[in-house]
Amino acid sequence: MKVRYKRETRILSHTAAALFAVFAAAAGVFSQAETLRGRVADEQGGGVTQALVRLRAAGISVERTVVTDEKGEFSFVGLSGGVFDISVRAKGFASVERSISTAESAEIVLKPEGIAEVVSVSSSYLAGTSGALEQTAGSIQIIDRFQLEQSRVSNFSELLRKVTGVSVRDEEGLGLRPNIGIRGTNPTRSTKVLLLEDGVPLSYAPYGDNASYYHPPVERFESVEVQKGSGQIAYGPVTVAGLVNYVTPNPPESTAFSLKIVGGNRDALNGNVSFGGTYGKTGLLVNLNRRQGEGARDNVRSGLTDFSSKVVQTLNDRNILTAKFSLFKERSQTTYSGLTEAEYAIAPRSNPFLNDRFDGWRSGFSLQHTSVISDNANLVTNFYSNY
Repeated sequence: MKVRYKRETRILSHTAAALFAVFAAAAGVFSQAETLRGRVADEQGGGVTQALVRLRAAGISVERTVVTDEKGEFSFVGLSGGVFDISVRAKGFASVERSISTAESAEIVLKPEGIAEVVSVSSSYLAGTSGALEQTAGSIQIIDRFQLEQSRVSNFSELLRKVTGVSVRDEEGLGLRPNIGIRGTNPTRSTKVLLLEDGVPLSYAPYGDNASYYHPPVERFESVEVQKGSGQIAYGPVTVAGLVNYVTPNPPESTAFSLKIVGGNRDALNGNVSFGGTYGKTGLLVNLNRRQGEGARDNVRSGLTDFSSKVVQTLNDRNILTAKFSLFKERSQTTYSGLTEAEYAIAPRSNPFLNDRFDGWRSGFSLQHTSVISDNANLVTNFYSNY
C-alpha cells in the first residue's frame, strides 16, 4: 500500500507540473501588449455579425474566443508577437481556418455552405448585406433573429412597436388582425402599408382592396424589415406609408425540433412546434401554431391554427427552388361594437353582442426560382397563389 501511494503521488506531481507548464506557456503567449484586429465579411463585403472567432497559439491547447460586432469586426488584446491559428464559424456559412500573425490585419471572407446558399442569393431580404442597406433609398430598419429571441414578443403588435415611426392599434389584445400605420397614416387594416412575407404580398387583393384581415403568427419568422421613404416603391402596390417584409428562416443544416407552450388565465394558450433539417440537397421546415384565449371582455373568444411548410431544393451552384405552403384557420367570437358610457360604467368588460363572430380560412402557395447570373446580379422568379 505504501509503494502504490508513493507511485500515485509521483504521477500526480508530474501531471501537475505538466499542467503548470502548459498554463504558464499560455499565460506568456496571451499576456503581452500586442493586439490582433480583423473583420469577418460575406462574399458581397457585408460584415457578418455574431460570428465566433477562436484564436490559438501554435503548440498551446488553450484558446481565446470573441464574437464579431455589428460591423463584423473583432479584436484580441494582450498578445505576444508571432503566428496564431485562427478559426471562424458563423451560422449559415462554411467555417474558415488559417494562420495569422499580429503584424497583419485579418480580413476573413466566409462563403455559404450547402443549403445556406439560399441566404445570400434569395430575394427574401430587401437588404441582405450592409452594402445593400447603404444603397437602399429612404430608411430601413431590421429586427434580426437575435432581437426576436431576446425580446420574447408574443405577437406582431409587440414586435412592430420596436420600430421607429410605426404605430400599431390593437383590437382584441391578442394581435390577430393587423392595424399598422407608419409616420402618421391611418392604421385601420394596414391599408397604406404593404405587408410581405419573403417578398410576396400577404393581403387578399394587394392590387385592389388592400385591407388586411389576415396575419400569420410571429413565431413563423426569423427577422422583420420595415422600409420607409422612396425605396419601397420597387416592391409592389400600396406603399404610401411604407412596407413590412417578414422573413421566414431557411431549413437548419442538421435535424432540429422545437416546442414552445405559453398559457395563462382566461383560457389563454400559445403553442408552437417546428421541425426541420437538410437532407442532401433538400431542406425541409414545418411549423404549427395554435393560439386561443377569452380576451379582455365577456363573450369575446378567439382561436386560430396556422400551419406552414418550406422546402428548399438546391439544383446546382447557381440555381435554387423554394416552395412554400401555408394553411390558416380562425374562428373568433368578436365584434366591432364597443360600449356606451353608461354601459361601461355598469360593467367595463361586458359585451352584449353575443352573435358577432369572425370566421377566416386561408391557404397559400408560392414557388420561387433563384438563379445566380454573376456576383452582382441575381434573377428571381416568383409564382404565388392565395385563397
